[in-house]
Amino acid sequence: MGAEADISFEGGRKFIPSSDMAVKENIAGIKKILTKTQADVYLLQELSAGSLLNRWNNIRKEVHETLPCHTSSRVSNFQLPLFFDFLKNEHGMGTFVKDSFNVLKKQIRPFKVSEYYYKIIPRLDFALTTFVETPSGKTIAFVNTHLSSFDEKGVLRMSQFLDLMTYIKKLAKEGHSVIAGADWNLHAGKFHFFGKDEAQYEKYNHDFPYHLLTNGWTAHFPNDVPTLRAANRPYIEGKSTTATVDGFICSPDITVECVNTLDLGFKHSDHNPVEIVLSC
Repeated sequence: MGAEADISFEGGRKFIPSSDMAVKENIAGIKKILTKTQADVYLLQELSAGSLLNRWNNIRKEVHETLPCHTSSRVSNFQLPLFFDFLKNEHGMGTFVKDSFNVLKKQIRPFKVSEYYYKIIPRLDFALTTFVETPSGKTIAFVNTHLSSFDEKGVLRMSQFLDLMTYIKKLAKEGHSVIAGADWNLHAGKFHFFGKDEAQYEKYNHDFPYHLLTNGWTAHFPNDVPTLRAANRPYIEGKSTTATVDGFICSPDITVECVNTLDLGFKHSDHNPVEIVLSC
């Protein structure tokens, strides 16, 4: 969803948030930033293989074609059954690792609980882990995930967060360095409400649980530019609700040099991308 979009799921006017032309423009913008950044690893969420909501454009295929020199791992969070094929909708997560690194294996671990769209359609939430061997022979587990969003008081999110922490600490005990990147849907900074939006979103708000990170584990979020904008109306700078929910958790042996929001003004997505530079 680009800056032009709003969606009824969040209180907007449209069930289908954007025109086909706008979706294609947004895909072109996303491809451009992927090409420009030239990252070693990309952790991407909500990669759609085509759905009614995005006018059946296959974003996942476009991303694969844009990153031909990267090895990919993916998992689908959501697929409607075949008898709903006229409402085809599939999206999920994708991790892309530059071919100069050796991808050892991938692991897909489901969370114990997940949310339901419109309270009837299940979304399966996972931790998608890609094990990468560095030139020095060290193994890094890149964990890509996307926590629940519209669960009241953050009950599901906290269950998923605790589940994830148990999992990544186990990976560290097995000798892996760990970097977990996500749309946490947990607020790591100020939530900038516009107008009467606070009343609408208040029941879904939940702060990031920094206190649950112990024994050298660290969380890293940008503090310069928000990473998320509300989709209850088209985005207008200074007149839209924004928050910071996208970032990383790192194991104690990871040194983070910097983490920044790439400020794209939410032009082509309701999230700004986040870049992390690290050594381990």
